[in-house]
Amino acid sequence: NKFLPYHKNLLVIDQQDILKKSNHMKKLCFGFMLFCSLLHTSHAAELSCKTDYDSIISPDLLKISEELKNNHYDILKQKTHSSLIQFSGGEHAYAELLDVAKSFLDQANIKIMDVQLKPPLDSYQVGNEELCFIPKQISMKMAGQDIQSPPSFFIAVRPLDAHVWTYLDGAGLQQDPQLIFTLFPSFPKEVKLPFQPVAE
Repeated sequence: NKFLPYHKNLLVIDQQDILKKSNHMKKLCFGFMLFCSLLHTSHAAELSCKTDYDSIISPDLLKISEELKNNHYDILKQKTHSSLIQFSGGEHAYAELLDVAKSFLDQANIKIMDVQLKPPLDSYQVGNEELCFIPKQISMKMAGQDIQSPPSFFIAVRPLDAHVWTYLDGAGLQQDPQLIFTLFPSFPKEVKLPFQPVAE
């Protein structure tokens, strides 16, 4: 058949073309994977809790601690993350809760003496915010006796597009870990909160 060599040539050309396209697709897939990897790396670099700790977070929390030691609670109205304020029923309701807490500590003769901080644990992106845990331990005096609270943590939160941090006290979350999903619905479900009580 005089057309057979022609068809054979076409078959060879088709195979070569398919091979070239296949190699091209492999390069495209590799390039896309590399791009995703770089994107993930650059995205992870945006999380700045550890780099902001010395310059912003630690000074903020130490200032809050000093105010609480002097029984001044107004700073919490400015520095508390909005999720807890909303959960409390709004700014007015939250201010009332602070007044109740202050009165309780006064009546129980409890005074905060010192707040020890440690460098932050891991950071997480939660929606459009960054969230990280700052270990703490509080020393108090109650009716003249020195008391040290169990290890706990602050939660530091900032919007991803700004380095303005607000905070939550994590002590209540240790007793009710599921509350984290009420405050932050996008918080990773596989992450365990720090210093969880050991089940008996």
